[in-house]
Amino acid sequence: MAPQVRQVSESVYCIQRKAYLSCSYLIARPQGVVLVDAGMDGQGGDALAGLAAVARRVSDVRAIVLTHWHNDHSSGAARMKELSGATVYYHEAAAPKFTRAAAARGVRRWLAARLPDAGRLAPFKGLLDAAPPRALAADRFVRDGDVIEDGLLVMETPGHEDGHLSFWFEPERVLFAGDALAVVGDHVSYISRWLTKDVEAARRSMVRCLELPARAICPGHRYPLVGPSSEHLAAKRQEALSLRRWPIVGC
Repeated sequence: MAPQVRQVSESVYCIQRKAYLSCSYLIARPQGVVLVDAGMDGQGGDALAGLAAVARRVSDVRAIVLTHWHNDHSSGAARMKELSGATVYYHEAAAPKFTRAAAARGVRRWLAARLPDAGRLAPFKGLLDAAPPRALAADRFVRDGDVIEDGLLVMETPGHEDGHLSFWFEPERVLFAGDALAVVGDHVSYISRWLTKDVEAARRSMVRCLELPARAICPGHRYPLVGPSSEHLAAKRQEALSLRRWPIVGC
């Protein structure tokens, strides 16, 4: 099934794959397109569907920025790099995963190779292989505080995964949160404890994200939260600060 594409703000579009409710994004501006994550389809189908929906060409893609290496976020990146020649950005701590230097070997690799890039079994492929399906080198490592591609602020937001990044698009006050937080039932929520490597780091990252005056929060799954009230963000920030037990399932 083709992914759905919906507009989030003037320049930002969400590409949602229903099979796993994974979301990638594109920022379409006159000077070119920036992909924020690249979808689950290893052939770039998610990003290509997004480009078609906004009547842009592959050659318009000038940057691919990646929140983290998990295959539901990055499987399409290598193919989109090949097709567009875009500049690839990610955090240096994630390089062993992205380049497959730290990929699983033996039976785990054999099993992973037999699972699909997309669909309900795709997350298990990434967990087994411990790397995206294809190696991808960064053109530039980025770190906290860097500003790239005409106003995209890089934020280090570890917890879910080492080297996890979020991006703050100041011109339209859009937060690309990756898996630093979730959106469930039209409110900000938590990434499951089972999917969180470091709870205290995840808490700090979530609180930091909720300090921003966001007009839209774009997570890695389900759907964006458009027009959150400052009261809601403040309440969720305080809740995250005082939370004693991280939820097993986001709520």
